[in-house]
Amino acid sequence: MAKLTIRDIAALAGLSKSTVSLVLNNSPRVDPATRRHVLAVIRRHNYVPSFAATALAKGSTRLIGMIVPGLSWHMVASINLGVAAVTERTGFDIILYTATNDRDYYGPVIDRILTSSMSSGLLVVTDRQPLDPLVALHRDGMPVVLINTLGTPVDLPSVTADNYEGALAAVNYLLRLGHERIACVQGMMEFQCCQDRYLGYLTALREAGIQPDPELTKPGEFDPETSRARARELFALPKRQRPTAVFAHSDSTAYAVMKAAADAGLRIPEDVSIIGFDDIESAAQIHPPLTTIQQPFVEMGRRAAELLLAGIQAADASAADAVRAVTGGGANDHDAGAANSDGAARPVRLSLPTNLIARASCGPAPVTRERRARAQTTTTA
Repeated sequence: MAKLTIRDIAALAGLSKSTVSLVLNNSPRVDPATRRHVLAVIRRHNYVPSFAATALAKGSTRLIGMIVPGLSWHMVASINLGVAAVTERTGFDIILYTATNDRDYYGPVIDRILTSSMSSGLLVVTDRQPLDPLVALHRDGMPVVLINTLGTPVDLPSVTADNYEGALAAVNYLLRLGHERIACVQGMMEFQCCQDRYLGYLTALREAGIQPDPELTKPGEFDPETSRARARELFALPKRQRPTAVFAHSDSTAYAVMKAAADAGLRIPEDVSIIGFDDIESAAQIHPPLTTIQQPFVEMGRRAAELLLAGIQAADASAADAVRAVTGGGANDHDAGAANSDGAARPVRLSLPTNLIARASCGPAPVTRERRARAQTTTTA
């Protein structure tokens, strides 16, 4: 189906094209009832106006919109530090929007950003919301960069951490400590980041000559109570089958595993070693301090801001023709963003390295009779 133009929206709304243009440009000349009617038609038909056109019509801004899942999310402050380190040198300011799982992106993007043309581009810390609206915005000329902590594959520029290599490093560290019965408490496996972490876990074991035991993989869903319950199942196994180490897909999952270990009367790390993923601020402060894989959140914010500013420069340079589509400049009444999506280069996707942060929650594997016997046999041989 052909993409809707401003002329189509005007026909569907039963209004003139100039009236719709005034709504898109947030003009005070439009009465509130007409404005609500036009915005309702826009939402109903998933129309995304040309960002480049509306921005030029009102004059370029020095503002960047940033959508985050919630201000309380552990990585948001660190990501903001990285973004600010770049934007403060360039004269751009940040407008912060929150979009929780019960709100889609259309509210903050169309109502607050597009219709006011306040932002020159968008940085988005992804959560479990659909990304199609952001892809449509980007194709229509609005620079959008994902800080993609979930690793979701999408046709947008993005910056993420290397989840596979991070998991590989975590399990290899446990192997070097002598652990062989290494369990995995997963996150939400529909996310690419968790799939990559699990693949890293499996690869490390297989490269060490250890066949992964399905009994040692438990779904945690990034839910503390679910993770704690699944970890209790691991620690309830007979001693010879029980894991001596657990790789958790997040630090919060690792905390739940630590509580389950305490429930079972196990000591950390004497009886079981636990390693997480993220390195949130509290990881160094709990008892014992958590060994974990550090995601480079500050660097992710910095690199994403650099990508976005480059995109804004490119959009500003190519926006002159697009303005006529929204402001009614005559000949170019066609979709102003179509040319941007035809033959466009593949979006930049950066995968940044992680770091192993060794702390007191991991230690040498407990010496079992089997391990002692194997060590004696090796020494004799």
